[in-house]
Amino acid sequence: MCSRSASVLVAAVLAPWGAARAQIPTTAVGVAVGFGVDTVGVPKHEIFALWRGYLTARPVCGRPNALWSRLEQQQWPSVDLLCPYVYQGFTKFTIVHLAPAIGLDSTYLIRTLIASVSDSSQDVKPLALYRVYATREEGQWVLANALPRLTRRWNHETVGRITFVFPPTRAFSRSRAEQTAGFVDSLAHAFDVQPPSRIGYYFTDDLSETLRAAGLEFFPLGSDTVGGRAQVTNQLVFVGSSSNGEAYRHELAHVVLWPFLAPLKAAGLVQEGLMTWVGGSAGLDFKELIPGLKRYLDGHPDLTLESIMTSPPPREGALDVGYDGLAVLCKMVHDAGGIAGLRSLANAGSEPRLVLSTAAQLLRVSPASLDGIWRRRIAALSR
Repeated sequence: MCSRSASVLVAAVLAPWGAARAQIPTTAVGVAVGFGVDTVGVPKHEIFALWRGYLTARPVCGRPNALWSRLEQQQWPSVDLLCPYVYQGFTKFTIVHLAPAIGLDSTYLIRTLIASVSDSSQDVKPLALYRVYATREEGQWVLANALPRLTRRWNHETVGRITFVFPPTRAFSRSRAEQTAGFVDSLAHAFDVQPPSRIGYYFTDDLSETLRAAGLEFFPLGSDTVGGRAQVTNQLVFVGSSSNGEAYRHELAHVVLWPFLAPLKAAGLVQEGLMTWVGGSAGLDFKELIPGLKRYLDGHPDLTLESIMTSPPPREGALDVGYDGLAVLCKMVHDAGGIAGLRSLANAGSEPRLVLSTAAQLLRVSPASLDGIWRRRIAALSR
């Protein structure tokens, strides 16, 4: 789930369907040192050089990197867990902290600020403040993620294929966790895909808090902190929900159905619609989302599927017209043509008219009648 209130650049990376972005090679990357940061002494000079070398090489998300921990690369193929968030074309990095990590042997903490500076006013506009670590491995310094270090004292409960990781102060509902574990297996079976061997599921009451445990100390998420993020290649899920933390299934659906979608050319909202249909959104299941969608459509009689796909309305609380509207379309296609129909819809590409003409063909209706049929199905589902 994503917040569309942020800037276009930030919103692009928040969208769960967005591919991990490399930095845009426009100008040279600058790595500055903040007030009071010592990069001269041993081993700080070596660690600073390691981190500066990684940043100036313009990290590419998803690729192996010899500067990172080999052990973590074995666990997470996309080893820099914050890469999709923090490397978006910004070229100004400031090291604001480099010091021994408290309670961790042979480990240093590095905090970095990413920001743009206005040419006219010199105003600083931060994108992110985040942390990584440097640790000794096989006799040399390597980079390492915050997540296993900041959550080392959290509770870990493995249920089925999922390891739920949550703060000691957070209650745990085993019954919800068992239902969620069952959901993973049943969804994989329904789509005839191999279920993930394991899923790391990190949750707190607040998505900002969960991402902070991954090392993202500041990032513009918008005002709604209930939601989730998935890293499909790493089989990781980050969730923030005070009421339904163990059962936030939308992000799990991204992980489970990645083998189904990976070979296809699915539009972003088709992917999100599929995840919303099978896994719900904003902590609600599909059925619970429909009344709010109907009310919105009743108040916007001219809204079409094409306009939703082209310029989706901003999310309002639990209502996301793009996610929920395409979820209904996915259900309609599945009711008519099963998994094969969904595969065809997901392989229709990203151009809205082509996606919708494919949907009409699968439903055996004319493209001109699709919106009316879609609205009537929403009305029927809302009862």
